[in-house]
Amino acid sequence: MRRVMPWLLTLVLLAGAWALDAVALPDGASEASFLTPATVGHAATARNLEVTVTDVRAAERITDPLGWSADGTWVVVELDAAARDSQYGATLGHAELTVGGRTFRATERGETFFRRLLVPGVPRSGAVAFELPPDARSGTASLRLGIPSDARYDGLVELTIDLDDVPVEESITLPATDWTRS
Repeated sequence: MRRVMPWLLTLVLLAGAWALDAVALPDGASEASFLTPATVGHAATARNLEVTVTDVRAAERITDPLGWSADGTWVVVELDAAARDSQYGATLGHAELTVGGRTFRATERGETFFRRLLVPGVPRSGAVAFELPPDARSGTASLRLGIPSDARYDGLVELTIDLDDVPVEESITLPATDWTRS
């Protein structure tokens, strides 16, 4: 029995180490965002943000309400958004589209909803636009929207988009960012 006990204890400790490794969180998990899944046409909330993605479109050219335009490979996301609790620091400061392991931030060119002020209970509507390389407008994409520009430790709304199902238009005029009429 004395010869068997060390071997049994070793097996128990190895099994415990394997189980601990299996349930341990991955590196960076303590800084990961809290993700709220979203679907087109339905409201989703993440901490101080309530957002409804109303449409996803693609185009070869976008124009803003003031006349600025740009050619390229564009994905345009139209949305309604409002702050939930506080106006302090409430802007749509995080808008990223991840396609095939590459992450693209919403354009700051032109007049879009990106970094616009949000007010509690009073939704605004508008669009954010993403300029992608031509080879990136296919496959599955993940759109993440949130209040802070640094989304660690915070909530984000996440929408999965099948870019192959998004029809490509020749040109899109971005809607003016304005108070929602609904």
